Amino acid sequence: MTGPLVAGPGVAPVPAPGPDRRHHTTPTAGSVAARVRTLGRAVLAAMADWWQGQRAARWGPPAAALVGAGVGFVLAGPVAAAALSAYGAAGFVIARGFAARRAIRRAQRLAGDAVLGFAADLRAGLALGPAWRTAEEALRQAESGLLVGWRGGRGGSAAGGPVTVVAQRLAAATALAEACGAPLADVLDRLDAHVRAVQRAQATADSQAAGVRASAALLAVMPVAGLGLGVAVGVDPWQVLLHTTPGSFALGLAVALQLVGIAWTARLAHIEVRP
Repeated sequence: MTGPLVAGPGVAPVPAPGPDRRHHTTPTAGSVAARVRTLGRAVLAAMADWWQGQRAARWGPPAAALVGAGVGFVLAGPVAAAALSAYGAAGFVIARGFAARRAIRRAQRLAGDAVLGFAADLRAGLALGPAWRTAEEALRQAESGLLVGWRGGRGGSAAGGPVTVVAQRLAAATALAEACGAPLADVLDRLDAHVRAVQRAQATADSQAAGVRASAALLAVMPVAGLGLGVAVGVDPWQVLLHTTPGSFALGLAVALQLVGIAWTARLAHIEVRP
């Protein structure tokens, strides 16, 4: 009972209504922290989906350019807005390209693990159907980490992607083993050896291209170091570059040449081993 009994003539005693505290609970610090963590995970998951999806490939560079232009215009005017707009778009493309290459390498490793696991399941006595479904699910998970709109990623260019190639050769090996009566596990071992050899060759190519990328990064930051040196000796290069006509033309030409050089270096350093 929640209060004293109230009775009247001919009326049975009933408990008096007490204060209802069900709708006045104060959230604790633990519940607030749990809600914040849940919201944070949801935001991170949405950002990851956007980063991997087609919208990032299509609208990411224009959005980064727009943000850079806004920041540059607020800080130093239209010339800085144009320069930061170009740098923003280029920075987004470079960052997503780096993430795409890492995703492709990870997908290659997972695809090789799927082939090895398929052979191990068959040797353990698992039937072909369940073993194939397990390998297919592993390949699907490997492909889910690829970025849309990139060479070897998901989307329109996925026909020659690393996971798609492994899946096609896995199906061909299964069909060959069924047609010829050869042990499928042995055929899969040879396919796994081929996939691992391709991965080792790709790792060697990446290590050889690392020097080119490091040189390009050093050359990209050298103009910033030059501007910092000018400020250190008491010269104001920003006033010349951002607020005079010759300086603005010089800055625009420098940004264009720098971005062309970065794109050309990235093209030279892009080495893909065909499986």
